[in-house]
Amino acid sequence: MKREQQVTKRKERVTLSLSADMVERLRTVVYWSPKLTLTGVVESAIQASLAKLEKGKRFKKRKGKLPVGRPRKNQ
Repeated sequence: MKREQQVTKRKERVTLSLSADMVERLRTVVYWSPKLTLTGVVESAIQASLAKLEKGKRFKKRKGKLPVGRPRKNQ
């Protein structure tokens, strides 16, 4: 619950590529659920996933920006 209290009102735009099937499913769920929004569903799912990934772990603050583009293949 502590992390939820730290969420600020400031929003930042993030561009992601998801499978067309997943996007269609998401839009269908939101369409048939009047109280839901695309942003709300995605934000909730990400928060749940982060809570699971961070459970019992402490991640150091990033030292820089994330690399841009596709990850390189191991050679």
